[in-house]
Amino acid sequence: MTTTTSKTIDECVICREESTKLYQCCSNEADQICELCWSKLISSAMTSGKIGLLFNEKLSCVCCSEPIKRECLPKEIQTRINSILSTVPNTKNPKTIEEFNYSYNKSNELRHCLTNEKFIFLTQRHYNLLGSCIDTYIQSLIKSDPWNYEEIWLPIKDEPTNDHHDQVNIFISNDFKTNENGCLILIQGSGVVRPGQWARSCCINESLDIGSMFPYMAKAKEHNLSVIILNPNQTSYVVVDKPIDTEDAASINKEENAAGEGTNSTNEKQDTTVVNTTSTDTKDNSTDEQILSTSENKDKKEENCDSDDILSFYLSSDPLPRPLTKKISNLSTSREHVLYVYDQIITKSPAKKFYIVAHSAGGDCLMYLLRKRQDKILPNLAKIAFTDSVHSLLPLDSNEIKNFFKANAIHFVASDEPMGKLIDYVYDFSRRPACQEVSAGHPKHEYTSGYSVQGVFQFFFPSDKTQDEDIERIKL
Repeated sequence: MTTTTSKTIDECVICREESTKLYQCCSNEADQICELCWSKLISSAMTSGKIGLLFNEKLSCVCCSEPIKRECLPKEIQTRINSILSTVPNTKNPKTIEEFNYSYNKSNELRHCLTNEKFIFLTQRHYNLLGSCIDTYIQSLIKSDPWNYEEIWLPIKDEPTNDHHDQVNIFISNDFKTNENGCLILIQGSGVVRPGQWARSCCINESLDIGSMFPYMAKAKEHNLSVIILNPNQTSYVVVDKPIDTEDAASINKEENAAGEGTNSTNEKQDTTVVNTTSTDTKDNSTDEQILSTSENKDKKEENCDSDDILSFYLSSDPLPRPLTKKISNLSTSREHVLYVYDQIITKSPAKKFYIVAHSAGGDCLMYLLRKRQDKILPNLAKIAFTDSVHSLLPLDSNEIKNFFKANAIHFVASDEPMGKLIDYVYDFSRRPACQEVSAGHPKHEYTSGYSVQGVFQFFFPSDKTQDEDIERIKL
């Protein structure tokens, strides 16, 4: 397998353009492809989330289905591939996103530290471990300036302790215990998302402005609302009763194959740039050298590893081993979690009004809370905003709950329509909504909370609306 360069003009088997420089990157000598076509093929593999197969020699040539050899690809393409390889940490138990050579820029977008490229999916294992580090990063921001939220560990123990292995954390704003004006309650959906997130995939592929709760926290501050962020997905803890090896340690709290938006690892919205192979390229040699140096350093470290080396660990398609877990006392389900937080924490808030945002399965948790604590919560409940939520009114629900939904609840659903536009189900009698339904401004479920934040607060505080931004209202 070689790069063929000759005075004879040959033809690329894909584009049929004539060239004196073709690349044979598989075992079939007849499959000689020009640099531009190879660039498009590799970029397509990146966009579709299949580039990890290249490192395992499982990415097939489009012409003969034989494995592509990455070391035979054009140099410019190899440089970009090495930048992807540089996102593999030097440890099987990473703690920070910087260990993946990623960081968030000033626009709250995840970018490669050396190339400034968007996230490129490598393997599910790599994605999940990066996602877990993003969980930690977001929670560190919540506890830092300018937010300075307090972390509370549940269930509440009789004696203070630094050992929280059998507890779950939630967060409250620093004015939660003193703010009498109002309180915003945030409940995320199911899956791997943790406090501060609506959707992990959006935090990775889009920005924290879309996937995290920070825009809601900022809006709450504008309206003098305290905030409480729940954590209904973490219902169990890891039992560590004997020493565990490195791989087991890496699996702690790294949930794979979970339901909900956390599993949406495909970078569907990613704009992958085709490598420009013309001689007019303005190339950053220093960046290329950094990437190559990073890759070489990893190679040197991997030379000293055994067969279960770090690169193989991250490229493996096998799920991470699951540790032994036990359910958290009094918070063993998402419904129990919401009920416990209400009884033990929310009822202690001096707020005169409560506003709730519930996404996806968070809507089911909220309905459970309303049915269990109707008499306590309804008198001070101002408004509810659901975002592409799982909820419904049952025939046995009280008239008080039904009337509240008619007057004070809204559902932002996934839709191509502009944000706030009425979703009319007048001809669909089998699907009568529990409350008024409007478009969230995006057709994908995991984007709905991020795209509807303006509409949510316009609904909460109608005086914020401008004439052009009014949300249409349906009569039920």
